[in-house]
Amino acid sequence: MIHPVKAAARLMLGSLFVMGGLNQLKDQTYTGGLLDEARQRYGLPEVAAPADLVRLNGAAMLTCGASLALGIAPRTSALALAALLQPTNVVGHAFWSMDDPRKAFVERNHFMSNVAISGGLLAVAAD
Repeated sequence: MIHPVKAAARLMLGSLFVMGGLNQLKDQTYTGGLLDEARQRYGLPEVAAPADLVRLNGAAMLTCGASLALGIAPRTSALALAALLQPTNVVGHAFWSMDDPRKAFVERNHFMSNVAISGGLLAVAAD
């Protein structure tokens, strides 16, 4: 039997990734720029074009988010989304590298929100 609260939680969590994945598929400019900045900051080699990596990430988040929202392989989808969210969090919300304390404060809050979302995803994966 489907538990209505668990189904609602999966729908809420999944919808976040469906929207985020769609945004990444529509426009890679902003996130691609963040990815390139992070690559340079950490001295990493360019293994693929940033726009291609953003599209790949967006497609994965969209697919896993829809799967989670619909209750299709929810544990696997939640675990995959938790894994996908970590590099996204490090690249997109690098508060530790910011000089402006106000910007760092905002990005730290976004970072911690993603940590909390990851916790919810892990709870779904463990259920």
